[in-house]
Amino acid sequence: MNTHDNLSEKNRKIFESMPDTFYAGEIPSVRKKWNYPIAAAAILIPLLVLGISIWLKPKRTAAEQTAQITYYVERGVKGQVALADGSTVNLNSGSTLKILDDRRVYLEGEGWFEVKTDREHPFYVETPSGISVKVTGTKFNLSNYREEDFKVLLESGIIELEGRGKDIPAKIAPSEQVIVRSGRSHTAVADSLDKKNTTAWKEGMLVFDDKPLREAIPMLERWYGTHITVNNDALLEERLTGEFDTETIQEVMRVLALTHGFTYTINHKDITIALK
Repeated sequence: MNTHDNLSEKNRKIFESMPDTFYAGEIPSVRKKWNYPIAAAAILIPLLVLGISIWLKPKRTAAEQTAQITYYVERGVKGQVALADGSTVNLNSGSTLKILDDRRVYLEGEGWFEVKTDREHPFYVETPSGISVKVTGTKFNLSNYREEDFKVLLESGIIELEGRGKDIPAKIAPSEQVIVRSGRSHTAVADSLDKKNTTAWKEGMLVFDDKPLREAIPMLERWYGTHITVNNDALLEERLTGEFDTETIQEVMRVLALTHGFTYTINHKDITIALK
């Protein structure tokens, strides 16, 4: 059985084990672009087939073939990629994963990585912030949407960080979390609640733990595939707390409005938040 067959069988088993009800909001329109048949070193396993896009460019060599695969997960859905080396990546909504080489990828968005151990061939994750993650075999959550903070939480193993930024630690240990904002880093030991909140998305939960509305808005937009406008800047500092899993965007907005004292209107996928 060749590599493609192995991955296909693995993908089938993972897909069959996925929960039946992972996302309860609106499903975005389908966008797919197929330029060439898939004969790839990585296969995408969508939690929901809708909203998954794969771009392939003309291929020449095996290395170039690997380097020209990009996976994009639409807002409102999640996906998983099984790499040829045995590693897997769970992708959060609105994330892009580019395969640069057998053990090198580029992530714009958020992903949960389970990297197969290979001490002779380190695994690299490049990000929009210019910071790269280097591992040989580990589990970690990495978030770096464009124009947002770089955040990494390590569950097991060791991570080395490379790239620009002040005071970025060379290595982080299990249960440590590093946040890089405006080139400056903050390292802290994550307790069980921090870990739960950081990785809740891959369990199908949207969690706000005293999070400013300005940071919660892009999370809501990606989770439900919506666009949110706030007509008063003072509201952006309102801090939100709540946990949601199967709730619709209408139910989430109703709860947040009641507990935080604002009003809102919903017009299809456009939401406007205002002071009472």
